[in-house]
Amino acid sequence: MGEVSVTRLSVESAPGRSVEVLIYSPRTANHYEPMPVILTIHGLTGSKEGMFPFNIELARRNFTVVSIDLPGHGDSLTQFDISDFSQMAQDAYAALRYVQTTFATVDNQSYGVLSHSLGFRVAIELENFPLSPKAYAAVGDVGKLTQNEFVEFPKNLLFAIGLLDEIVSQQDALQAIRVATDNESAVAGVTYGSLDNKTAYRLSFGISNHASEIVDSTLVNETISWLVQGVQGESQLLHTKPPSEQVYSNENVASITGSFFILISVIPVMWLVYSFLPERFRPRRILNKNHIYNFRKTLGISSILGAGMVIVYITSALLGLYLEDIGITWLNLMSGTGLILFLIFEVIAMILLMILFMGSKNTSTILSIAGVEVSIGIKAEVMDILKGFIVAGFGISWILFWLTLAKSVGPGVLLLLIKLPIGIRSVDTAILTIVAIPFFLVEATWIRWLLANKMNQIEIFERIRQIGVLLISRFAMVGVLTVLVIIGASGAGVPLGRIVLVGVIWVRIIIVQLLATLILSWASLKFENTWSAVMVVSFIFSLVLVATLPIV
Repeated sequence: MGEVSVTRLSVESAPGRSVEVLIYSPRTANHYEPMPVILTIHGLTGSKEGMFPFNIELARRNFTVVSIDLPGHGDSLTQFDISDFSQMAQDAYAALRYVQTTFATVDNQSYGVLSHSLGFRVAIELENFPLSPKAYAAVGDVGKLTQNEFVEFPKNLLFAIGLLDEIVSQQDALQAIRVATDNESAVAGVTYGSLDNKTAYRLSFGISNHASEIVDSTLVNETISWLVQGVQGESQLLHTKPPSEQVYSNENVASITGSFFILISVIPVMWLVYSFLPERFRPRRILNKNHIYNFRKTLGISSILGAGMVIVYITSALLGLYLEDIGITWLNLMSGTGLILFLIFEVIAMILLMILFMGSKNTSTILSIAGVEVSIGIKAEVMDILKGFIVAGFGISWILFWLTLAKSVGPGVLLLLIKLPIGIRSVDTAILTIVAIPFFLVEATWIRWLLANKMNQIEIFERIRQIGVLLISRFAMVGVLTVLVIIGASGAGVPLGRIVLVGVIWVRIIIVQLLATLILSWASLKFENTWSAVMVVSFIFSLVLVATLPIV
């Protein structure tokens, strides 16, 4: 909002090992110069851009904020080792010291650290470095090692936890503050000890789950207040903007809407390309000759497909993590093996379910209206795919153009879930796109089955209502079963960290599927052929997942 400037840097922490950094600075410091630094460290599957609520609000209160990508995350192409917290701390410290010793307006001694989730395990390592933090804010982690054991807590530490956090329970958080203060009656909302004397601890709760803690205004408020007092001095809270005066939500709205419109704009782009293509280069129109079942049976099949997808995903994800543990990896991305297994197994499962509930003849018919039609011959089928690729190529190029523009314009441009793939990530995106095409092709068969080409054959509004109910029922079944399976996996002894990782990926899959449903439905009605849409949504799927998963 005109108050903060953002600079992008790459700092070498060791020969051949770089750390990607964003620096948030107030454009005009109204108090306190040279400014102390706040180092922000994201969690697993996060990035420096994802810490923007804290980065923006701290910079508005006379801090220079150094936000880093952990190895393998965000823009970092360095391999990620989840157990090497010492090396990650050295990377963070190198970035911090570079800014402290290079920027004239920055205090070269005083700093604090704010972390989310896994980032806390990196942050506590800084206690043993030549310059240690004056204060810590740990969002989404309390350093629990085993049932009754915690890490050695640094001084001047705030625990900021969401009440709905799937990893840290309220009891864990209360136990942590009681261990830290050696006070069996310690509670949330009370500061124990003194920040000036470096003996302070505090626990704060917000109404959020693990992933949304970084945009929880209550937790942002608490961390700002804590770090201003702990790093600048307790009296400085009277001389800065009130912690509750927050503007980061504007950036949140901008990043969500910007990302959504970039992705959804492929629809008019593909339509324009299709309109101007000569007839011989257009994908053939395929008559929708499917048999429409009654609403009750359609609802049942739709719900079963949704339930099957959840079961296949959870099974594939956990199997993939086990295979990676024993050294079997198919992509250089954490949980990438499970993701590929899911894409393969889900295609097989959906086809088998359709055969079981609709018969092999009807399943063959449904596959043919999505473009899988052996009877036309291999040459004709290949030509149809290539024509679809012409239209899809323009849609994919359109998305890449905007991502390239966003990256070149400046680091202040923030897009949610999507990022220009660079280096090895571009290779991963291409591979995953190819693997995802059969998955979305089967999704397209289901969508084309629901949509009649000639909508005047039945009451159009009634048909739209039915399709809406079918879509909602499927995704509702997905949501309910996801919760039940995750609870069951937790009860069976699957580590919570792994469940959350699987959950983070799953949320992104569902978001992309919702978008894919819209694009595939439009292509089904407009082109009467879904090949181009299948390719585009496969690319979007890969773009989102590759940007999420760390390189290992």
